[in-house]
Amino acid sequence: MFVEEHLRELRSQRFAPAALVAYARQVGAIARHNMVANPGAVRSVWVAGLAFFAAAFVAAVAMAVAYDRALAYDFLLQTSFGVLPACALVSLGIGQLRNREGYTLSAINVPIALTMLRLALTPALVLFLLDGHAALALVTFVVVGLTDVADGWLARRWNQETQLGRMIDPVVDIVSNLALFLALLASHTLPIWVASWAIARYAVLLIGGSYLYLFVGPVRIHPTVFGRATGIVMAALVGLVLLLRTFEGRTAEILRPLTEVALGVLLAATVIHAVVLGWYNLRLLTGRAREASGRVVGDVRYGPR
Repeated sequence: MFVEEHLRELRSQRFAPAALVAYARQVGAIARHNMVANPGAVRSVWVAGLAFFAAAFVAAVAMAVAYDRALAYDFLLQTSFGVLPACALVSLGIGQLRNREGYTLSAINVPIALTMLRLALTPALVLFLLDGHAALALVTFVVVGLTDVADGWLARRWNQETQLGRMIDPVVDIVSNLALFLALLASHTLPIWVASWAIARYAVLLIGGSYLYLFVGPVRIHPTVFGRATGIVMAALVGLVLLLRTFEGRTAEILRPLTEVALGVLLAATVIHAVVLGWYNLRLLTGRAREASGRVVGDVRYGPR
């Protein structure tokens, strides 16, 4: 999506304002060309978006009839706001809709649609947390988590891995999780020290990864065993926090502080890991540590294309 050949020119001009404008125009022209060249794929993106909106409308109707009319209205509105950027993100990167052999696909596949769904549901999850609907937040969190697991598993299982999927999946993960922890903080579901570690974690990944790509060179993201393990444990702990918030009682009062401490310690460890290895990776990619062999930053592995 960044178009490396034009990005190299931008780096050589040290990101001068005129060079930034020229780069934006070039990338925009390429994105427009890719969309015109593959209209079927673009159409499939917006068909998926329309299907998400229809499902959200049905859910909102059920919510209005059986639960809360005002909440149903807000849910439909927030989900619509999530569908639009999801469709736009995939449409802009449609030139990367290629399989492992490099062949262009004429439509998005199920794994990419699931990644889009995760981004589309993120505003609804934030809404439920901020409005204090713990049970709905828990259900939405479980659905979002299942899409996170299913998209990668199905891509490998059905041999549907694509360059576009590999590109947008980590971006959606970071955005979704960052929004989740900000909402957990704003709703007083998590103490500030725990949420701060989470925000720091995703800020390091987002800013660090962007810096490496923009200023150092192209990188490719590979999930690591450590990243998968911490992601699973973190999701389980967040789910437990929401579950304890849903079912109040003596057991919840006992378990909630322990769960918060466990989550905070885990997040702190991942931040320290990301900062130390990010510094190491920067030295490696800039040629200051050529004898080193690993290229790991946080919960993703960076390597040359």
